[in-house]
Amino acid sequence: MRKYILILFAVLAISATQAQDAFNVQLEVYKTSLKYYDLQSAITSLYTAMAIKPERKDLKDSLALIYFSGERYFQANIIAEEILKDNPKRLDMLEMAAISKQSLGASKEALADYENLYKQKPDLYSLYQIATLQYQLKRYGESVISCDQIIANAESEKLEASIAMKGGSQKVPLRAAAFNVKGIIAMDLNQPEVAKLQFETALKLFPDFALAQGNLAALAQNKQAAAPAPKPQPATKPTGK
Repeated sequence: MRKYILILFAVLAISATQAQDAFNVQLEVYKTSLKYYDLQSAITSLYTAMAIKPERKDLKDSLALIYFSGERYFQANIIAEEILKDNPKRLDMLEMAAISKQSLGASKEALADYENLYKQKPDLYSLYQIATLQYQLKRYGESVISCDQIIANAESEKLEASIAMKGGSQKVPLRAAAFNVKGIIAMDLNQPEVAKLQFETALKLFPDFALAQGNLAALAQNKQAAAPAPKPQPATKPTGK
């Protein structure tokens, strides 16, 4: 009997060693895949490693980061949400979930995440995302309040937001970006003079602000199009000699 017990322990030890070896191989595959930016191979190796050692919860973090860096926001959001269920204090995962939802067009859900994030870690970047999402959801009054909070904070002159535009993006001081949002809201509310003032203020803060320049030009074009056509003048009779 003792002999069989010793054999059983030996088999278990061999199995554990083999499992550890297989796990280590997958980690090496993962590292090599990242080195050559082969994200799909890295993802596959992580799934295999997680199957071998499901207790390694940290691997799920790596998986979420790979999906996120590869702009596969649907998968990144699902994994981030799972991690948050186990640990709601993971603010890095809350931010990942918020950005992922925003990138997927789920504005309402993204706003809820950003508001939760801002309550736990107030920062102007999160507040700017809140302002833009409130605008997208046509919650204009709330968006203006958020923009005013950004403008009132002295740090908004130093911090920058990356503004998406045709052909890429542009880094803009948060204060200028907040004035631009207020200008867009005023345009939507048919307040052209207010909008003009907001865009001009944004450009005073950052003269190279391409989006604000475009918005100001669009405002001028709209004003010109709305202007009444000049009345036709009566034809003058030629004077006789």
